[in-house]
Amino acid sequence: MTLDPKAYAVIMAGGSGTRFWPLSRQDYPKQFLSIVGDESMMSQTWRRCLALVGDPQRVLVVTGARYADLTREQLPDLPAANLLAEPEARNTAPCLAWTAAELQRRDPDSLMLVFPADHVIEDIDGMRRSAEAACAAARTGALVTFGVPPRYAETGYGYVEVAAPLDLHPEPPAPVRHVAAFREKPDAETAQQYVEAGTFLWNSGMFVWESRALLAAMEEHLPAAARAAEAMLAAADEAGRSAAYAEMPATSIDYGIMEQAQRVACVEAQFDWSDVGSWEALAELLPADDDGNFARGEVAALDARGNLVHAPGEKVALLGVEGLAVVRAGDVLLVARLDRSQDIKELRERVAAAGMKDTL
Repeated sequence: MTLDPKAYAVIMAGGSGTRFWPLSRQDYPKQFLSIVGDESMMSQTWRRCLALVGDPQRVLVVTGARYADLTREQLPDLPAANLLAEPEARNTAPCLAWTAAELQRRDPDSLMLVFPADHVIEDIDGMRRSAEAACAAARTGALVTFGVPPRYAETGYGYVEVAAPLDLHPEPPAPVRHVAAFREKPDAETAQQYVEAGTFLWNSGMFVWESRALLAAMEEHLPAAARAAEAMLAAADEAGRSAAYAEMPATSIDYGIMEQAQRVACVEAQFDWSDVGSWEALAELLPADDDGNFARGEVAALDARGNLVHAPGEKVALLGVEGLAVVRAGDVLLVARLDRSQDIKELRERVAAAGMKDTL
C-alpha cells in the first residue's frame, strides 16, 4: 500500500502555545521554537510532511496573519499560494473549513492530512504506515483521526474510544477501527480506567479526510463555517476575506465536527508521539541524569530529583528540591511544580493581572 497520490499535507500553525510560557510568547510562539533538537518544531513538521507527500506544492500551512512572515522565514520552500493567513484566531474548525474549500477548488479528489505544527514525531516510517492506513480509510468517506496507545494515565489529553475494525481491502499497515466516542480530558481515576480497558487511545489532534467529506460534514454540523469558507474564496480582497472569516463559528474541529459526525474512524498510531503540551511533557523527551533531573543548561544538583531545568546559557544550582520546573526565558524566571504544568495558562492570567503583560 502506498500513500494516496491525491494527498495534501496541511500544517496548522496558528496556536499560541500558552502552556509553554515563558519560552513561548505571543509574538514568537511554541511552533517557531527549537524545543526538541536544533530545528524549530515548524521546520520538523514541514520535513515530515515532505517525507509523506513528496512535493512542496502539496503542503499547505495555515497560520495567523501575525505569523505569516515568521512562517515564510522558517519555510523558504513553501509556495506563496500555500500559505493561508487567518485574519484572526477562531480555533481549528474555521481554518480547516477554509483549507478544505481551497483544496476542493484546486483538486476535487484531494485528501487532507492534517498535522499541528508543534508535535514531536521521530519515526517517519511508522508515520507513513499510519498515514497509508488513514488514507485508505478516508477513501471510504470516513473522517479519520490518529489515536496514540497511552503510555500512562495522562489527564492532559482527550481520549478516543475505539470499537470494531473497519473492513478494508487490502489489509492496512496499521489497525483502523470505528470510533465509539470521544472523551474529554479525564480525572486521574478515569484516565487509569481508560488505560486498563485497552480500548482507549490518546486523541492526537491529527486527521485525514477527503476535502469534500469534511465540507459535507461542515454543511451538516457547522453550516455557517461552510458558507463562510465559500465566501472567503469568492472575496475580491483582504477586507472581504476578513469579513467572511469573522462569520466563522469559533470552535474546535473535535467539538464542531468529529464528536458530531457519524462516519468516524481511528488509526492506531505506529509511532511515538508527543504534543509537548507542557513542561512536564518535555521532561519525557530529554535525557535524565542519575537522579532523574532533565536539563538544558549547566546544572549542579545536591539531593535534587525529578526536576526539569530549561535555561540554555545559564548556570543553575538545585538543592533539596524535587519535581520542579525551573525555566529561564528572556526576562522571566518560572519556578513551578512539574505536576502543575497544565495550570500555566491560568498562571499567565495572574501574570497579566499583576501588570506584566509585556512578558506574555
